[in-house]
Amino acid sequence: MSTVKLQVPMDKETRDKWESFASQNGFDSLQSYIRFIAKANVDGRRVDLDVDDWGQPSDEAAARLNAAAVKAKKDKDLSGPFASVDDFMKDL
Repeated sequence: MSTVKLQVPMDKETRDKWESFASQNGFDSLQSYIRFIAKANVDGRRVDLDVDDWGQPSDEAAARLNAAAVKAKKDKDLSGPFASVDDFMKDL
């Protein structure tokens, strides 16, 4: 894979706000966010990080999520804090 550098002049305030947006959405840098968007675009995928547009899960998905939450709450007391990695691995 060959790498090229893309330089895009922009207002510092815009760059700073965009960098903050990328960070709030889990990206470690604005560059990684731009690479993510570019790759999705050339692959024909649409990327939308606006949480308000995600909607609600289907009834089936909600049932799976609720069942997983109930199981996690029930199972959380079955294993304890572990004194060593070996103890943790034995519990798995």
